[in-house]
Amino acid sequence: MVTPTQGGGCVVDRLEALIESIVEEDRRLRTLVDRLSPEARERAESTGTTSAKETLGHLAFWDGFTVRFFEDRLSDRRTGSGLADFEARDRQERKRLRGCPFTDVLTTYDEATAGLVAFLRGHWQALSDREHADLITPLRHRRHHRLLLERAIGAASLPGAGPPAREESGQA
Repeated sequence: MVTPTQGGGCVVDRLEALIESIVEEDRRLRTLVDRLSPEARERAESTGTTSAKETLGHLAFWDGFTVRFFEDRLSDRRTGSGLADFEARDRQERKRLRGCPFTDVLTTYDEATAGLVAFLRGHWQALSDREHADLITPLRHRRHHRLLLERAIGAASLPGAGPPAREESGQA
């Protein structure tokens, strides 16, 4: 059954539009990262932004946190997914990921993206309109970091670099 929303659309249509937008942002980010050399994926640009690897790791942490946060809300439990120490945990995860190989971070990112989409598909109907609106934030966050990375590396002048990240991670 399709449930109408106050805006005239339906819940299923809003879900599919959100998922399509997340998948498109993922595609754009991956295309950008795929064009970088292995060295460039690790390097923070002179603008002070994070590297492509750190960006992917940050998004993975954020999306994983989002899923755990909303799972906790749905189950009415508190497992430490609250916002109180979010920033500290984010910094700690960024620091940890700096020492990880790019392919491991890419795998973590892919798993977090798939987990976010699976959560949306599996729980959208159980969430309120307010929570639906809140779940647009991961899309905006992903877009924000893709655009920052794009500007930092100067997408128009990318070096003709090594193998695409998907090949490197065995996902070609």
